[in-house]
Amino acid sequence: MKPAFRWTPAHLQLRIAVVGANGVTGVELCSLLLAAGHAPERLVCTARTARTLALGASTLPVQAHSDDVVAQCDLAFLCTPSGVSRELAPRLVARGVRVIDLSSALRMDPQIPLVVPEVNGDLLAAQPRLIANPNCTSAIALLPLAVIERLYGLAEVIVVSYQAASGAGAPGLQALRAELADLGSGGRGERAADSPFAAALALNVIPAIAAVDAHGHSGEEQKIVEELRKILRRPDLIVEASTARVPVERCHSVAVHLLTQREVHLPELYAALEAAEGLVLVRDPHGPRPRECAGADPVSVGRVRAGNRGPRSLSFFAVGDQIRKGAALNALQIAGRLEPAP
Repeated sequence: MKPAFRWTPAHLQLRIAVVGANGVTGVELCSLLLAAGHAPERLVCTARTARTLALGASTLPVQAHSDDVVAQCDLAFLCTPSGVSRELAPRLVARGVRVIDLSSALRMDPQIPLVVPEVNGDLLAAQPRLIANPNCTSAIALLPLAVIERLYGLAEVIVVSYQAASGAGAPGLQALRAELADLGSGGRGERAADSPFAAALALNVIPAIAAVDAHGHSGEEQKIVEELRKILRRPDLIVEASTARVPVERCHSVAVHLLTQREVHLPELYAALEAAEGLVLVRDPHGPRPRECAGADPVSVGRVRAGNRGPRSLSFFAVGDQIRKGAALNALQIAGRLEPAP
């Protein structure tokens, strides 16, 4: 059992559904549940297509989705597209199932808590029946930002993200690998035919993620802006975001430049970051890096330094595994903080 999950013997008795179990996040969540000690027979995995998941020494059958099957569970994780979650989540809640939705469908609904447990886990004390999981980039940026907000107050935040191919799910990872394989065999690494990206990603950077609106902002950028404000409970916070896709398999990175409300004291901040739950402070001036952070639970933060705009100016670089803390792990941590009684 991993203590970070807060998975108690009572949690182990829950009958849990993972909807969308065939996707990258669904597979990761099933692996984490097994690592937390959950018995395979108490997991119900559904997806559009039936198959068998081989996860280490365990195998999990995935059945074609049925509301009736999932409605027999105590808790359901929805690793589903937004359109599916928007309709499915309220149906399951109405049938008595507690739901943690990992899509973007319900995040900005003011009636639904959007939770990063280390930041605003107090919202779970009300034992909500429906909880939204944040955007993966938002979750990674928020862990260090919450420490800074608590110490000095945030006045302005500028986030630039460098997001891995697997942020687009299995198709994104497959596209990058196909392009790299083509390069390795003497080809030009042209955009894979079924790629979810706007251009070839291998040896490239694509400076927008998701569709771009008439004002030049992408959907991913708007999510970061809105979610940081909601989770920090700072609707007045000035947030700017720019997102890019980079040829990394796993882990999103963020470069953050900010202004605080009060003067920053770096030794105090270093100590607070080192003590913060879910964070690792990296002293390597060339780190943290996605390759070394892949598969890790904590978010790594480094290059914490004074900015050039006075004593309230600060910069840092953070890296987190977007499939774990950015998605599956965060959802499991939410469940671990809820009373396990159905």
